[in-house]
Amino acid sequence: MTPAVLKNIDTLALDCLITIGGDDTLSYASKLDRQGMKVIAVPKTMDNDVRNTEYCIGFSTAITRAMDAIDRQRTTVGSHEHIGLFRVFGRDAGYTALYTAYVTGLRCCIPEYKVDLAHLIDLLINDKRENPSNYSLAVLSEGAEWQGYTLKEYGEADAFGHRKKMSVAEDLREEIRRATGEEAVVSDLTYDLRSASPDFVDRLVAFTFAGMAMDALEESKSGLMTAINEGHYAMVPIPDSNLGPRKVDVASMYDTERYCPRHDHKTGLPFFLTQP
Repeated sequence: MTPAVLKNIDTLALDCLITIGGDDTLSYASKLDRQGMKVIAVPKTMDNDVRNTEYCIGFSTAITRAMDAIDRQRTTVGSHEHIGLFRVFGRDAGYTALYTAYVTGLRCCIPEYKVDLAHLIDLLINDKRENPSNYSLAVLSEGAEWQGYTLKEYGEADAFGHRKKMSVAEDLREEIRRATGEEAVVSDLTYDLRSASPDFVDRLVAFTFAGMAMDALEESKSGLMTAINEGHYAMVPIPDSNLGPRKVDVASMYDTERYCPRHDHKTGLPFFLTQP
């Protein structure tokens, strides 16, 4: 489609493009830059998985929405004494699930690490028994898997080759029922996290990224992306599309025994740092 895109750009007499989006959008922005179109990119994805930046617009709002939804549903899950499973976006990277679990104190499963199913179920059952209200909760990325399990896909592939994924939370619910007889309730938070107004952090970063993009264009720069690195605003190269999305550093960020985020040894690290 690139020849048609370039023809439309020429017809519209555009001098430059500011492309706003995630890994797929920015990979095509990089291609347009190589075709000679002046491009400045702005990272925006609730998955927060764009390379060369610690933060993408939408991430904070998504976590805030997930936190609110989980806190509201604790009452219902607790009153029925069930296990609550919350599915969030994250096809290839588990940042949304990881940080939702971080601020809600839950277990989580992420695409970067295949958990042991029996151990996961034991943890959830133990959490439930030790809870005075007799319930437990967990957050799962849409791309999470366990050992011996492959997530099923359905539908036609999109322009970037991605098909929709079946719900791993629904499959886990069946595994819990089969192994223990316990009932689990599934809540799909995916699209709900992308709705309503952005929170303070996302408004702040979005306004700042907009100003940075305009500054770069006024300086006749191209092929760059607005970013936050080590807590500082920066202009960086648009990520190499061949590298794919940025992923969770399991060794430093995820507890592979307890299936939850690591909360220790944060002193001295930048606020937005998502991996070393």
